Amino acid sequence: MKGKIVIPKVALLFFALGLTGLVLGLGTGSIRAQSQDMGAALEADTLDETQASKLESEREFPVPLTPLPKTITPCRACHGPEKDFPVNFKRREDLLVHKNLKLNHGGVRVWCLDCHNPDDRNYLLPLSDGKPIDFEHSYLLCGKCHGTKFRDWRSGIHGRRTGKWNGEKTYYRCVTCHDPHSPKFKPIEPMPPPRRPWTPKETKARH
Repeated sequence: MKGKIVIPKVALLFFALGLTGLVLGLGTGSIRAQSQDMGAALEADTLDETQASKLESEREFPVPLTPLPKTITPCRACHGPEKDFPVNFKRREDLLVHKNLKLNHGGVRVWCLDCHNPDDRNYLLPLSDGKPIDFEHSYLLCGKCHGTKFRDWRSGIHGRRTGKWNGEKTYYRCVTCHDPHSPKFKPIEPMPPPRRPWTPKETKARH
């Protein structure tokens, strides 16, 4: 017929098969990508506790820096080979020099050298990776014993955190609120209850 294009049925069949293959290929790629994502998630979930703790420890938590008093820093000025200050691993109640400190942390189980590095007093005791912890990142050492509190602190549940919920944040260290040598909060003297408001009749009588 004049002016009419005839498309063979075989060509239509090949076109339909090609289109079907293209759709199936895209779907397979999507499934493969989802499978890889699920595999990565499962691999992350199966990390042992040490690896997971190490990954969390390497995350940055911005904290405001509050320098130690100049009267006691640097610690190596007294606790170092230059002064030949003896290292005492035996716990005692009264400290020889730091008279203003009262150790009341962990009962009789905790001593100064459970947190302070006996080899270099300018740093805190290292974790299992052997890297020294400076006082600015003391929260890493706190998390060694107080794991659940450390987890809540990272999530912003425990302690104070400012900033954006989905952006930059500022964390306050454990020692911002807790005295590291006596971390338990002291009792607060209760205030008197609020006074009952005067009734109109009482107000008129007083005036």
